[in-house]
Amino acid sequence: MKKILSLLLGACTLLATTSCLEDISEPNTDDFIITSPTSVGEVNTTIRQVKDRFCASSTGADISRNASNFAFKVNEDLIFEGVIVANDISGNLYQTVMIRNIDATTGEDQSIIIGIKNTCLYPYFRLGQRLRINVNGLYVGVYSKVPRVGQPYYSSQGNLNLGPILLDKCRTNIELIGEPDLTAPELVPEDLTDATGEAWLRASDNKVYSNVPRLATVSGLIDEVQGAKADKAERGELTGNFEPLPKIFGPDELHDAGFGVDRTILLKTNNSKVALRTSTQNNISFLPIPQDVRRYTGILTYYDNWQIQLRDVNDISAATE
Repeated sequence: MKKILSLLLGACTLLATTSCLEDISEPNTDDFIITSPTSVGEVNTTIRQVKDRFCASSTGADISRNASNFAFKVNEDLIFEGVIVANDISGNLYQTVMIRNIDATTGEDQSIIIGIKNTCLYPYFRLGQRLRINVNGLYVGVYSKVPRVGQPYYSSQGNLNLGPILLDKCRTNIELIGEPDLTAPELVPEDLTDATGEAWLRASDNKVYSNVPRLATVSGLIDEVQGAKADKAERGELTGNFEPLPKIFGPDELHDAGFGVDRTILLKTNNSKVALRTSTQNNISFLPIPQDVRRYTGILTYYDNWQIQLRDVNDISAATE
């Protein structure tokens, strides 16, 4: 009798297990997509038009801390496109994607930052991927003079700034078009390494919202490792600690309030400099600083002076004459 009962229980268990296995459905792949699976609308504006409208002046802005930090809330369907030319793959750019669009007809070349609140964006926003964004319900303005799309947030100092959009906004406002194209012209940085390029950097009139951000390459020596400076360890103003030797790009000992370190690129032209800003604790920050002339590619912006942020370790290359 016990043997018969055991056989019956075993059969029931097998049937129950089989039934459960048959009830398992295929996963919904849409659950793994963080951008919109449907169209966000047809393109009806350009990056330049959006920057002209929302980044030129703080007059009438919905949030405004000063002339360098303000934003407008967008309450209509404004839809534009660009190719992703920078992301957070190295950890040096934080919650940042930059898109650029070159109009084949007019030659207009414009870029803008899209801040997205997530610490690992690059698997979803790959270089060469065309991105379409509808900024309805989002904010557009400038953060430290740099045009960007985002949402307001309070900093640890209590300042209301233009921060990143929440990740779920990607699902409603951002659409990826096609597949990444590493041959896209937008991925070719503007070469500012010759005399003409350095003259452009010296002209103060070029420090305007319509010229930033931009993907660019500059060339020069890092001032902090030239001559006797190479063996002189600097002390961090905030940390009170001395940087390690040999010098690296972003030692934690020298971080400022933004957890970044500025090095100085000396361009070939006398008295021409560009700050090389690197966040601490990432793939670039631990690289030894080369003492010879190199080419540095990244996101070029300005505050009082020009600065460049590298996207990846491969953005440092040998100088070419």
